[in-house]
Amino acid sequence: MVTPYRHVLLSLTAIVWPVVAFGQSHMVASPTTPERLSWFGDLAAPNLSGVWVRAATEPSSASTEGWLPWPPPLTPTYAEKWRQRTAAAAAGKRDDDPVRTCQPPGMPRFDTGMTGPLLIIQTPGRIMLYRDGVPVRRVWLDGRPFPEARNLESFSNGNAMGRYEGGDLLVEVRGVRDQPIDTTGVPHSEDLVIAERFHRVDGTTLRLTVTLTDPTAYPHPLTTTVIYTASADRLWEPSEFLCKPLADYHPDAFVH
Repeated sequence: MVTPYRHVLLSLTAIVWPVVAFGQSHMVASPTTPERLSWFGDLAAPNLSGVWVRAATEPSSASTEGWLPWPPPLTPTYAEKWRQRTAAAAAGKRDDDPVRTCQPPGMPRFDTGMTGPLLIIQTPGRIMLYRDGVPVRRVWLDGRPFPEARNLESFSNGNAMGRYEGGDLLVEVRGVRDQPIDTTGVPHSEDLVIAERFHRVDGTTLRLTVTLTDPTAYPHPLTTTVIYTASADRLWEPSEFLCKPLADYHPDAFVH
């Protein structure tokens, strides 16, 4: 017959084991099995976590990344910059695409221009978004304000602050480095503000609507909606890889 005291001991041994280090014994919790791994760590928020893969854009657009209106409405200075980029691309001489020179794609291409897996990890106060070979995106949810414009640094992924609204995650991004917003080379100014709305449609579908507002470069906002589906590989994690540039690449030109 197993006494109640022995029953408790048997239960404990099922979830812990001793680890001996420097002559001392410690009880350590059993590791979580991979099948139970979860990226969701904020029970007070809608669950947007997991591994997602871009499936489509809606509505359809002549832009490969779904931007509307298209062609993009651009002020004269930025229309000329885009014309020069498209002409260089047609002649096979474009050399300002960060992806071709092994630089981070930047925003909003992190969301709209990459086809590999997207890992979203939710925790209280912060959300982390990962992709292969590019800097992680951090979205702060703790209510901190953006720095004053004079103190706002520019990054490839910008500076992102977010909040939950019902079942959606709303994110605002400022301070985006001067990189094209798409594969054709559409430019933006330092005044670019990106608004994102993440909405989980169902268990396997995530809808992301992205709106670009930049009065200096765009007379009217640009918008696209990207549909992601849940990946069959729930345990995917980003990995490092070596990138071989597709253009005449001089590393010293990118040292900051």
